[in-house]
Amino acid sequence: MFSSSIYSIRKHFTRSIANWLDAGTGKTALILNSIALLLSWLFVPLESPYWRNVRQNRKQLYPHVNFDRPTVADIVRVFLQSILLFVFYAFDWQRFKEGNPIARFILGFSRTMGALGERIGALGTRLLSGIGTLNEDGEAKPKPQGPEHIVYRRFQSILVGVAAVLAIGLALLCITQPFDFSGQVTFLSIMLFSAWSFTHVRARVTLMVLFVISVTVSARYLWWRCTSTLHPSSPAEFFFSALLLAAEIYAFIVTVLGYFQVCWVLNRKPHPLPADRNTWPTVDIFIPTYNESLEVIKPTVFAALNLDWPAEKLRVHLLDDGSRDAFADFAGSVGVNYIKREEHNHAKAGNINHALGITNGEFIVIFDCDHVPSCDFLTSTVGWLVKDEKIALVQTPHHFYSPDPFEKNLHLDRCQPIENSLFHDFIQKGNDTWNAVMFCGSSAVMRRAALMQIGGIAVETVTEDAHTSLKLNRLGWKSAFISKPVASGLSTESLSAHVGQRIRWARGMIQIFRLDNPFLGKGLTLPQRLCFFNAMFHFLHGLPRLVFLSAPLPYMFADIYVIYASAAAIFAYVIPHMVHAALTNQILQRGYRYPFLGAVYETVLSWYILLPTTVALIFPHKGKFNVTAKGMTIDKKYVDWGIAKPILVLMGLNFAGLLVGIYKTIVAADPQVSTLLINFGWILYNLTVLGASAAVAVEEVQKHRLPRVPLALDVRLSIDEAFEKAFDARLVEFSQEDLRMKVAPEVLRGLSLGDKLFVEMTSRGETHRFRTQVILLEDAALEVRVLLESRAEEIALNRCTFAREGIWAQPPEGKVDDRFVTGFLHLIRIALYGYKSLLEFLPGRAGRSIRFLISLLPRIPRGAASNTISIS
Repeated sequence: MFSSSIYSIRKHFTRSIANWLDAGTGKTALILNSIALLLSWLFVPLESPYWRNVRQNRKQLYPHVNFDRPTVADIVRVFLQSILLFVFYAFDWQRFKEGNPIARFILGFSRTMGALGERIGALGTRLLSGIGTLNEDGEAKPKPQGPEHIVYRRFQSILVGVAAVLAIGLALLCITQPFDFSGQVTFLSIMLFSAWSFTHVRARVTLMVLFVISVTVSARYLWWRCTSTLHPSSPAEFFFSALLLAAEIYAFIVTVLGYFQVCWVLNRKPHPLPADRNTWPTVDIFIPTYNESLEVIKPTVFAALNLDWPAEKLRVHLLDDGSRDAFADFAGSVGVNYIKREEHNHAKAGNINHALGITNGEFIVIFDCDHVPSCDFLTSTVGWLVKDEKIALVQTPHHFYSPDPFEKNLHLDRCQPIENSLFHDFIQKGNDTWNAVMFCGSSAVMRRAALMQIGGIAVETVTEDAHTSLKLNRLGWKSAFISKPVASGLSTESLSAHVGQRIRWARGMIQIFRLDNPFLGKGLTLPQRLCFFNAMFHFLHGLPRLVFLSAPLPYMFADIYVIYASAAAIFAYVIPHMVHAALTNQILQRGYRYPFLGAVYETVLSWYILLPTTVALIFPHKGKFNVTAKGMTIDKKYVDWGIAKPILVLMGLNFAGLLVGIYKTIVAADPQVSTLLINFGWILYNLTVLGASAAVAVEEVQKHRLPRVPLALDVRLSIDEAFEKAFDARLVEFSQEDLRMKVAPEVLRGLSLGDKLFVEMTSRGETHRFRTQVILLEDAALEVRVLLESRAEEIALNRCTFAREGIWAQPPEGKVDDRFVTGFLHLIRIALYGYKSLLEFLPGRAGRSIRFLISLLPRIPRGAASNTISIS
């Protein structure tokens, strides 16, 4: 047996050397790797079944090592990776957790609290049944009927009313009531347990309780900050302390206004139209365009022609502010009206107003030229305008079928809520409650009579959409929001384009605040004033966010206290304030914003909106409308160093503060350890947010010229036009010209690149066949290019894909774990990716050196997360 092992070792050793020589391995690398291989055979039984399995899976277990042509550095990579593999595979973590008393205690405690929470939730839901109780989808359950239920609901209403009065009274009392340290801890413990208990009760009224608790704790914190923590010993200390307090007051106001805005959201559904289609109103579709390519606008125009509406009552208009002959020819070829104007003033608003003057439809629908409606857009929206003659605006959510820079560059799952979901999918529902829905510039239906009464689309600011809805509300017109995506558009492809778009929004909202302040003038209710004010006030977050990201630095660099208080007092007031705000927002925003990513969104934009909003406050007439570029591609991954500069500066300052703090801890004669620890924690959190923000500037490859849209649809394929030899397939995604399908393996084996295939698709009871050409074959997937030969075929393909009924309302597959702790761990992972990417793309010799060092680091094996590797 021993001689057999020696023979096996010698055979494997000589074969490896021969392979390396054939591959052209360098002399030094050959010698050192040979020695390393020989030592491995001497000290590790590589001939055993276990190690044979390791050798067979070496390319998965060591993904960054080239075993066919190793280098000197690969010796280090193998050594470090082997240590990781030992921890990952060989160490029995389950046995360690089961045998560890601390781990057993934490596990038992969490299970006990989970069971307690479920019982509290069941009891609370039972007591509150019929008062805004929610089902599993977060919607209100129908109220039970019957005399006994009516009496019970009256009792509940009295109970809730008394509880509300007591809660508000106690809250006002508790905000200013002085407590000693033990009293403060006791009070906040009761508040925390109450809030935690109510998070398990599925009822709308519980949100009210959470709001009261959160506002009480935060207001008590601010009262303490104003009365007990401002003891400046120098002008600099007063300046930094007051600056932080102002930022905290700003955040508190935004939080309270946000709670009010969505305290009882209205989840409005489409209202049915009259059964007689002859009575339906006439509709003008406006598609404004300026410098976008024809390729971008085609899906929108075709989908407008495919809308489910009587043809004699539907008119589609292409509003070309670029006066391009190609667009006029295209409009004529598909049968839509082409409109251009001689004077190009007031940008998009002026373009729409010009079209208003030469059309006469009862209702106006506006689509940005990249926003594609499904065929049920009008049947889902116009019903409310027909039902209520005082409604001037019906807005639908802004949905996007291409990933935005945050979703793409942070590698977010498609089922995770994107950056714009909070406003367009949730806050607008709250605005609908208060009759303050905001026009968003696209995917909306408007009553012509109302628009003409206010003089058309507003032109005084660069956010003409929100200003228009404010003007309509001032004249007493009502608005509505349909919480169903019935149109979808292209997101901004790059972070720089996204920032440019948000700069315009921020500048325009502050312009409205200065020129048409919602708190001034007549016509608005108090809730409407608060909703519009919050939308404007939110865009002033630039300076407060920068203050929070730099607040620990004055103490680290110059021993300046921004909060003049003991460490114990800071823990007793600051931490509960932060926990309650985060807990309430997590429950409130669940499904519309992933935990902790809101800080990343604001951080990315904070520096860039600071100057425009400041200028707009002082000079409201400054600034011009800019068109957001769409339809670009990104050939290779890169870091946009220009757009990342503010983040890099803040990173450098926080890292410097961290190093100074470490130096103080080690060298200072009497270090303030507790104060340093608080600032260490603050800086580490800032660096985590900044790292995740930097990750957004790492632009990922966008290989497809035309974005792909997921769609699960059964189709039929055939090699002949008569479909005598047809087979089934499953469409999984499409673009304007390509289809990707899942087919049986035996079908794939009979196909080759370039083969002609016919695809049969059905939509709205009609069957369409398209001639295609195979462009990709892989595994069980087949990709074909649709060979469109006429405008009629283009419109038919659009009807089967982009304009398909309900296509944008389909929720993405999968489920997101959006628990608080999971969200924080996800933030850390994104931050680590951001720092790693910055080092990888660092230019020059320093970048090359760092990239080499990174290449030595161990990596989680491919397939490890899904447990597809086994080396036992």
